[in-house]
Formats: sequence, C-alpha cells, structure tokens
Amino acid sequence: MNHVSWRFKFSRTIVTLLLLLSFIALPGLAAPPSLTIPQDVALRIHLDDTLTSTYSQVNDPFSATVITQGPYEGARVYGHISSIDMSGRLQGRTEMVLQFDRLIMFDGRTARIHAEIIQLYHAPSHETLGVEGAILSAGKGRSALIGTSFGAGAGALMGALFGGGKGAAIGSIVGGATGLGTTAFRGAQKITLPSNLQMTIQIT
Repeated sequence: MNHVSWRFKFSRTIVTLLLLLSFIALPGLAAPPSLTIPQDVALRIHLDDTLTSTYSQVNDPFSATVITQGPYEGARVYGHISSIDMSGRLQGRTEMVLQFDRLIMFDGRTARIHAEIIQLYHAPSHETLGVEGAILSAGKGRSALIGTSFGAGAGALMGALFGGGKGAAIGSIVGGATGLGTTAFRGAQKITLPSNLQMTIQIT
C-alpha cells in the first residue's frame, strides 16, 4: 500500500508541474509577435468590404488587402469608419473618414498603424480626397444653381405675361422656390466605396 501510495503522489506531482508549465507557456504562445512599420511607407491596398455613406455607420469595421509588391504584400489591414458627415441639401459634399488600426502579416506578426489615404483609384462615383485623407463625395456643382436660376427665370416670365412688373417679381419668388424645392429633393450626395476599390495609404 505504501508503494502504491508513493506512486500515486509522485504521479499527481508530475501532473501538477505539467499544468503549471502549460499555464506559464500559454501567454507567450498566445501573444502574436510584434511588427513595426516605418513612417512614410506607402501601401497600395484594395478594400475587402463595401462601404457607403447610406448604409455604413460610424465605428463599422472594415478590412483591406495589401497588393503592393514587397515585404507587406498579402498582409491584411484592419480599420473602422471614424466619421460620416452628410452634405447639405443644396451645396457641399458628404465626407467619410477611414481610420486604419492595424496590419497583420500572413505569419501572424501584427503592427499597430496610423495611416492616411493619399490616392484613390477609379472611384465609381467620382469621390475625391480632402484634408488629411478624408473621402469626399462628388459635389452638386452647377446643376443645383442652374436648377434654381431656371425656376426663378421661368417664374418671372410667367408672372410678366399675366401680371406685369408686379407679377414678374412674384413669379420670380415662386419660381425660385420651385427650383429650390426640386434641387433639395435630390438629397445629400452619397459616397460608395465598393469592395476591390484600390487606394494608396501612407503610414504616418
């Protein structure tokens, strides 16, 4: 019995030591190796997700894949939408800001990053870049002003025909309001960034 008891205690001690070693080793194994990307490195990426100012929301995550040939090719970039600012109803542009948070290499190495978009390629809705890499929708431009002026001019003409000078003035106001209403009905300009859209980001 004593021999059996000794063997049992010895086995239990071995098991306890193995468990302790495993708990000590696990944190080191679970932590991915770190990576540092130098500032000013430019990476061409393509989006893995579709982002829009209509359906996406602030803090929505997104990912992209690095397509620049070199040591970072194939790495995944992860980030989130930090802001969406819808344009005014008559003029102005919708603005979307993407924040890039980390880059993960295919071997698991991870780098915390801060980056700025410096170029968009073939944006389908003619989006452009603003201050600090913000993405801007295509502006309404002259079409809104032309619509309003046309409404005022048409109203003035109709007023002059039916009411003289006083009628022309009233017609201009009514016509202008009509043109204004037509323009406002178009709503804010939208941003659409489809999956596979390419852009270049620069590490800052």
